[in-house]
Amino acid sequence: MTRPTLTVPRPPVNKVLVGLVTLVVLAALGYAGHRVFIEVTECADGISKEAGGECVGVTDGHFAFPGLDDITGKLREANSRVDESGEHTVTVAHLESMSGGTEDRGPEGIRQAITGAHIAQLSLNSERGTVPRVRLLLANTGKGDKYADQVVDQLLELKDEQHLVAVTGIGQSNENTLAAVKKLREAGVATVGATVAADEMSSVGKPGFFRVSYPAKAQSAAAARHLKKQQDAKDDYRVDVVRDSKSGDIYDASLYTGFRAAAARTGLKVRHVIPFTSGAASGEGNALRVAAQKVCDAGERPDAVYFAGRRRELRSFIEAVGETRRSCPVTVLSGSSAVGVYFDTSHGGSGEELAELDRRWKASGMKVSYTAYTHPEASKEIYGGPRNNPYTDFERRFLEVNGGAPGALTNGQAMVGHDALYAAGIAARRAVDTYGGRQVTAPKVLALLGQTNDSYRVRGVSGEIAFDPDTGEPVGRPMALVELRPPGQDGGADGTRYRFVETLAP
Repeated sequence: MTRPTLTVPRPPVNKVLVGLVTLVVLAALGYAGHRVFIEVTECADGISKEAGGECVGVTDGHFAFPGLDDITGKLREANSRVDESGEHTVTVAHLESMSGGTEDRGPEGIRQAITGAHIAQLSLNSERGTVPRVRLLLANTGKGDKYADQVVDQLLELKDEQHLVAVTGIGQSNENTLAAVKKLREAGVATVGATVAADEMSSVGKPGFFRVSYPAKAQSAAAARHLKKQQDAKDDYRVDVVRDSKSGDIYDASLYTGFRAAAARTGLKVRHVIPFTSGAASGEGNALRVAAQKVCDAGERPDAVYFAGRRRELRSFIEAVGETRRSCPVTVLSGSSAVGVYFDTSHGGSGEELAELDRRWKASGMKVSYTAYTHPEASKEIYGGPRNNPYTDFERRFLEVNGGAPGALTNGQAMVGHDALYAAGIAARRAVDTYGGRQVTAPKVLALLGQTNDSYRVRGVSGEIAFDPDTGEPVGRPMALVELRPPGQDGGADGTRYRFVETLAP
């Protein structure tokens, strides 16, 4: 039996112009012919064209957001196979800004997370005799997640008609995504975050939000304990903090407050806090250069710096430290956003900009690490080698879908994108086993995600997935300490840019 192609609801009329606006300019006396100027206000059915020309909304693969043509085509084919199967299906949406260049994501991280989610879809749907099958939608919230609210409204229209049972992804932490998660929670639709770190997303008080990646508070606590070990091992080991005090950025704030609280608990001595504010119309670069000067002063130079900011600012800080080929051999430790330090150069390429970053980084002698959500080597350590490690099959599928080399997976973005959707898909399957019958609903999936703990776990590629029943936070698995290396190191391949150091307890 062939199922009809999904018609995605259009955005609410009061927020988006619908149809065509036609301006007819007639010549004097009405004879000399005319031109018709047409402003297209929709990119496709369910995809609106907003101010600035970006396309936002929900697609089942019949529309490709910029830079995602290839993976979107594969997604469309997978969804068509599900439609044609005649099997009971559920719908899951991957939600995030797909416009590129937004805070710490960039097109590379977005594409990898979506590819990972698609591989989870393929894995779930390839198992014989299991239901429900999973359809995967892509929901673009626009640059800075500006249109997250209206896109969530679109998704909620699918809750009953298309059996939308969960939303995954989210992408990054900001006030818009926080409001989107709140609206989904209130509607009874579970959200499984893949790469979102802000502490405010936690489900304390009301269930509905889960994540496979550790929040900023857990990351900064692990970082503080790591630095405390260094301080205990070396007399007068000096630690400074460079923090972004940008208003409204809950990721930056979570990193800073979490680190200071963890430092107080562990007895880590923090010498100086050096603030700067990102996003200012002018002066951000100047502020980071002042911070670099304070850090690199030969008489006051710290041994380590905790950088409580996003990847763009971290990159600017690295460049500022190495300006004029200054030597400044300090150790910098930051949070999960640092994964994108090589992503999305401002001029759309990676050539000369990355070459200049490489020159300055090497000249400074700075070492940079971050608390990563995961890494292939961490997965091997967790599962004890390739034989019993689900990452082995994941890597094979990734290379089949995406091409390239295994080194592309070392940034972990595809791994957590996979695990977020896979956890939702397994919860939908367990809902059939638990409640009986073939009808799977969003409340049932939410309930089974809440039951994913203790002995009732999911074997993800980044480690076993289990959620704290009170907060929805991941429990019972480590994160990874990963060293970032200069982009030209050993030819600049991804496999050499992200070097696994060790696993860290949250």
